[in-house]
Amino acid sequence: MRPGTLRITAASLGLAFALGAAAPSAQAADPIPFKIGISAPVVTMFPVWMGEAGGFYEKEGLKVEVINMEGGTRGLQVLLSGEIQGMHVGLAPAVLANKQGADLRLVTSTCNTIPITMFTKAGVGMGDLKGKTFGISTFGSETDVAVSILLKELGLTRSDVTVSQIGGSSQRFGALIAGRIDVAPLIEPAITLAKERGFNPMIDLADAKTPWIFDSLVVTSSYLKGNRATLTRFVKASVAGAYLALADETKAKEVVAQKFKTNDAKVIAATYADFKRLMPRDAAPSLEGAKNVLAQLEAIGTDIGSRNANDYLDLGIIEALRQEGYFAQLEKIYPVK
Repeated sequence: MRPGTLRITAASLGLAFALGAAAPSAQAADPIPFKIGISAPVVTMFPVWMGEAGGFYEKEGLKVEVINMEGGTRGLQVLLSGEIQGMHVGLAPAVLANKQGADLRLVTSTCNTIPITMFTKAGVGMGDLKGKTFGISTFGSETDVAVSILLKELGLTRSDVTVSQIGGSSQRFGALIAGRIDVAPLIEPAITLAKERGFNPMIDLADAKTPWIFDSLVVTSSYLKGNRATLTRFVKASVAGAYLALADETKAKEVVAQKFKTNDAKVIAATYADFKRLMPRDAAPSLEGAKNVLAQLEAIGTDIGSRNANDYLDLGIIEALRQEGYFAQLEKIYPVK
């Protein structure tokens, strides 16, 4: 056995005990079902997948099903129907849903900035966007908001362009390749693939490091109140998955290759690097980011209802785990390099 192998094995056993000890009854009984929706298979979903790869859901007594909703706005509609228990999506769609009568809360975050790069066909520049077709996931999504912000900065309106609902980042990339759209907001691993294909990275919104909440775990207030213990188990498992990925590059890259169905070493490395850059170590939605989302939505003429960021966030589970020493425990078991 190599010198480092025993150390990693002991750490893993320690984490298994730490995660399992809190829920002996759940593991003795049938696992609790928990369906989590994702807007698309992109890098900000990685903690959800790593929770699965690390076996942390089972250790928490959960049977988790990850379902691709092909759009955040669509996913929130399914969440409100009760068919799923949680949805990974940004703050902007949740704000719009609450304005229409929903009562949603963000409890964790996997990205507190905007990780989007806008790509165009070769030869299309910032001054050539009038009359062009932009691909987004769904109306009201984070990509839709990003397009509106860009247009406002360029002095254009949505009537100056065509905005088309295409689907997730990979679908938008495919539409760009096929020539069905002229501009595509992309997220890793599609960003690296687009660069390899020679598309023009017109603007990198991630470079600006603008405070935002691009992807988070969203639940209904009623589920949060009635099922806090189950939700806490899911949060613990997915956060453990994030820490496993941050500390074990080899394991994480194996999961990247599997989930994104690629053997391209450059794509795998870029996706993993983006995850490490984007993942908040405390998994908490950014209050500053929430305030900026609300301000930007108003700036593009959106009626948002409440301007109070705290009306959309519930940090109770994250704060309880912090006070219990859960994050400190994970940092010892999986030290982030």
